[in-house]
Amino acid sequence: MTKTRWATGKRALFVGPSPGTLDAAAPVVEAAGFRILRCAPSEASTRLQEHHVDVAYLDGETGGAVAFLGRLSAAHPDLPVVMVMAPRSATDVADAMHAGAADVVAIETLGPTILARLHEMFHERETVPAPMTKLPRDLPGVVGTSAPMRRLYLAIERIARFRTGVLLAGESGSGKEVIARAIHEQGPHKAMPFVAVNCATLGKDLLENELFGHERGAFTGAHERKVGLFELAHGGTLLLDEIGEMDLQTQAKLLRVIERSEFRRVGGTTKIHVDVNIIAATNRDLRAAIASGRFREDLYFRLKVVSLRVPPLRERREDIPALIESFLSSFNARHGARVRGLTPQAMRTLVEYDWPGNVRELKHVVESAAMLTDDPVLDHSLFADAGLVGEPGETNPGVRTSASSSSPSSSSSPSSPSSSSSQPNVLQIPLPSTLADVEQALIRATLGCGLSRKDAAAALGIGERTLYTKLSATKRSRPEQ
Repeated sequence: MTKTRWATGKRALFVGPSPGTLDAAAPVVEAAGFRILRCAPSEASTRLQEHHVDVAYLDGETGGAVAFLGRLSAAHPDLPVVMVMAPRSATDVADAMHAGAADVVAIETLGPTILARLHEMFHERETVPAPMTKLPRDLPGVVGTSAPMRRLYLAIERIARFRTGVLLAGESGSGKEVIARAIHEQGPHKAMPFVAVNCATLGKDLLENELFGHERGAFTGAHERKVGLFELAHGGTLLLDEIGEMDLQTQAKLLRVIERSEFRRVGGTTKIHVDVNIIAATNRDLRAAIASGRFREDLYFRLKVVSLRVPPLRERREDIPALIESFLSSFNARHGARVRGLTPQAMRTLVEYDWPGNVRELKHVVESAAMLTDDPVLDHSLFADAGLVGEPGETNPGVRTSASSSSPSSSSSPSSPSSSSSQPNVLQIPLPSTLADVEQALIRATLGCGLSRKDAAAALGIGERTLYTKLSATKRSRPEQ
């Protein structure tokens, strides 16, 4: 059976010495139908002027290859250049990608991968992408078909196959941990642990203890040995969320672990070797933190081998309907509910809102609305009257506690608490009101501030299970109102 030569009529330029690294790639590229042109780096500009070239392969083992790649990409931005090299570290790959490489192929994987990568590259360039409803490999929690998310998906596909440090930048609630998990799930060590820690929630001593563990008797109360997160993540990925909140002393210890792949437990003397891929995430400007002396510059560059930006929700509004569908599907599965969707007016309200709390806020708003009704379709009134978002035509709508007026004439009942106020985050209670009504109004208002259930429960001074019980009681009593 004759194989289809899908690249017939196309040209590939091999740039490098002959014989050299690229010789092993020639039979595979020619088998696809490419005509191969060869030249030394000094002759590349002339060849590109003389011939139309569809793809260039650069021998990464020659001296100055990365610098030459940068000049070639700058002079020919539309030409995909593939670097073929034997990367000695993740930094080598990152340098090539930063210099403009469309792809980096390791010498030892030329045979099994180069043809598939070529086909993928030209398929992406020459066809109109079909609408996507999910990431091709079906990564849990990753939803969206917008241009910013497509760019992020492509970056994940490119870097996940390498064990390299990644710095995720994005606003709070934008989904940085979801993206970190996606990178881990796409990588070669996806069967190994993925461990996450939020550096903002722990003080200096607690964070150091969580990361490195301690030996028995290391301090008062250390009655037994504790294994730290670095050990738990051995062979896998450790996500350091909100890395910008880490104190300078712990930053210094973290830098040492990254450089040497070893550490000692608190109170210990034995060196422990670990193989951990570190992903750091932040909602802060680390450059500004470096300038103010709050973050180490050497640690910043160690973490930022590859940098990705997670877009805020307001920059990808077209993803909101798909996100809502995902949240409702998860809600129905967890609680045995049958919420089918939103009315057009409700959907328009949520799409037009700016979502300062990003995806996390959207999730909490949708789930709160689903808890407060027995209707299978969520109406706009749930998001306005329940104090979640402003009316559709409202100027600069924002999260607020109620859409009802606090005047007696607009109250449906003297015992129905109203939270309309000229001051933000102020809950007004008309008198007389029952304690139960005040409690429910306070719970709804607190959730309406964009807090997670866990954070809302902490703010209210109750447990998360108690909060859920009270919300369930509200849902059961709502039809009687």
